[in-house]
Amino acid sequence: MKQKYAFIIIFMMILFIYFFFMRKTRVIYVHEDEYNTVIVVRNFPITQWGKIFWWENNKEFIKEKYGVPRNYNKGDYSIAILNESDGFKKDTEANFYWFSFEHTDLYCFDEIKSEKRCVEKNILMNIQNGMDKKIFYYIDGKLIVK
Repeated sequence: MKQKYAFIIIFMMILFIYFFFMRKTRVIYVHEDEYNTVIVVRNFPITQWGKIFWWENNKEFIKEKYGVPRNYNKGDYSIAILNESDGFKKDTEANFYWFSFEHTDLYCFDEIKSEKRCVEKNILMNIQNGMDKKIFYYIDGKLIVK
């Protein structure tokens, strides 16, 4: 019986280490329009703290590599981070399924010339910077101000 609990504890520790320390978040695509920046990622951190920590540690890299976010009206910007999850899809996959109430809501990128140019609108985090230099994080329906 003790071996069973020890195995479960060790297994849970391995999962914890993997999900919080070993998963490398990858930026898959960056899109910028007149008012917003959209960053599509894979393996984004799970916790609120992890998401904010990732942004704080990677915002300069993203700025250098992709040139975003640019400051818009009076120095503010807005960023949406989307989950790549199932990969890019055809824009025709956004439809109602006749046998259920399920609807796939896609965000499509016109500059991608492939027929698979859309991702599901699975927003992991929104980041906004206001004129007062505060940063607003919207994660899982909660507002966090830094």
